[in-house]
Amino acid sequence: MKLKDRWMKLRNYQSDDFWAMLFARPLTILFLLPIVEKKWVTPNRITVVSILTKLAGSAFVFFDRSYSGGVIGAILLNLGLVFDNMDGTVSRFRNCPTKFGFYLDKISDAVTMTLMFWAIGFRVYDETHEFIDLIVPLMAATITYIAGYAKWVSERVMLDLKIIENYRKGTLEEFGASMDRCPKWSTPPERTFTDWVKWFFYAIFSIFKINEVDIFFWAALALITKQYWLFTRLDCGLIICGIIVVPIMFSVKVIRREREVSKIPAKNE
Repeated sequence: MKLKDRWMKLRNYQSDDFWAMLFARPLTILFLLPIVEKKWVTPNRITVVSILTKLAGSAFVFFDRSYSGGVIGAILLNLGLVFDNMDGTVSRFRNCPTKFGFYLDKISDAVTMTLMFWAIGFRVYDETHEFIDLIVPLMAATITYIAGYAKWVSERVMLDLKIIENYRKGTLEEFGASMDRCPKWSTPPERTFTDWVKWFFYAIFSIFKINEVDIFFWAALALITKQYWLFTRLDCGLIICGIIVVPIMFSVKVIRREREVSKIPAKNE
């Protein structure tokens, strides 16, 4: 495959997260460009590398309390984030996603991100002796996975509703067949210079969405600048606010969808 074609096909996912758009996705494409067609490059192997890299980053943050230890930890954590983007990109590039690969990716994210919150919280508390610097990151780790649980339960409910919808319409067999096929790679957008400028400013302003991926940005910024409050108080504080917002948001989504499906008459009615 020609270099340009490979580059276009690696752009098979359009993120709208600040740190993914400006950091993780560009590096993902850059790292994969020369190796994505190699047989030894598999999504699950990349996931394992991502796990090990993030664990190493958290270990440096927790055990090495020197400034260099914090910087190395920040670099490793964010390198792990890049690997975390690479596994899905390879799956889409080859049209070969697996259910186990999806599970491994998501469950490892839950474990490694929780350890990152803990590592930074204990590190900062050991230096500042301010209890807030410990308790807020621990609370934020909990809230992150309450939000994550709400998201995945809602996704399961939405899938059930999709099945019911297709059953009522008499299209369940076609729906099952579509779920059984590998997703087709779709052509990424062709952008002009003006489009790229708009994309860049959109990426900058998307930091206000407080997305999960952006946690790695705030962690690195805090560790490298030693302005720990940026992570332990600002970012984690905003995450805690999600305990109310996120479950309500997904509840509204499910309620609306359930009402839509309930209005569809069954095929035999």
